[in-house]
Amino acid sequence: MRATRSALARLATSQFRGNQNLAATAWMLHAGPPGVRDRANAFGAGIEYPNDLWQLRFDAREVQRNFDPSVGFVLRRDYRRYRSQVYYGPRPQNHRYIRRTEYDANLEVVTDLRNQLLERALNLTVFSAQFHSQDNVGIEVDPTYVMLDRPFNIAPGITMPAGAEYRFTRLAIRGQTANRRVLALNGRFETGGFYSGHRDQTILGLTVRARPGYIISLNGEWNQIDLAEGSFASNVFRGVADTQFSPFMALVNIIQYDTMSRVLGWQSRYRWILKPGNDLYVVYTHNCVEDPVRDRFGTLDRRAASKVLYTQRF
Repeated sequence: MRATRSALARLATSQFRGNQNLAATAWMLHAGPPGVRDRANAFGAGIEYPNDLWQLRFDAREVQRNFDPSVGFVLRRDYRRYRSQVYYGPRPQNHRYIRRTEYDANLEVVTDLRNQLLERALNLTVFSAQFHSQDNVGIEVDPTYVMLDRPFNIAPGITMPAGAEYRFTRLAIRGQTANRRVLALNGRFETGGFYSGHRDQTILGLTVRARPGYIISLNGEWNQIDLAEGSFASNVFRGVADTQFSPFMALVNIIQYDTMSRVLGWQSRYRWILKPGNDLYVVYTHNCVEDPVRDRFGTLDRRAASKVLYTQRF
């Protein structure tokens, strides 16, 4: 029989140093396979200072080897993770074009439970500007360290060996036009080291607001990876049609294809708010896989599901 326990605590104030926000959280989960009680915990704590000019955050968590949640999943076990952020966002006085500039540093460190360093990723926003027009641009630098504690199959026929260590730095330039426009564009180009080689990544997006309640988004991601172990390309294409028939009824259709799995997926999600707190969902999903020999797509799986959300107020 599976035994589970959980606890959560949060303390927050909006009067720190007079009128500043400050919050602290701590949590614990115990969930292991039937009959296993040892090393089946996950726990963490964090503190944040989320204010307008300065934002500071730090949190830490540990997930033990036998932790096995009965609902949901974890990406990995047997690790500790530490994350911190320092953000500074001044607003230039009476600037003709710029509303706000941003400088941000995010550090994430992952170790095993013996404190052996596995990952260290530093994301630096060296400059970002938000304009009065609601457009924005930014430049980021990402120094990264990775030590693989197990083999990593990054692509078919290409496996990075366990125990290998990699240090690399990536540079990104990004920009986005205001979402309020009928046509909105966003893009990101990232280049630099990647494990034992190099990767170029280009992301482009177009959002069309044809009329109130009708939004169409088209997105593409192109990756060219050249490693010492081999080269490959990985591309993803996605389209979203969001239709709001009324404030209480919506239909969202999502189509996605990626060149690695060669899977074309379609999901249609209908939501009807009978009244606030009482919702009906109907979801249909259909996945097809490309057969390069026959030059056609064949059905991989399809399924339908529905959910009713009911709220009773006392």
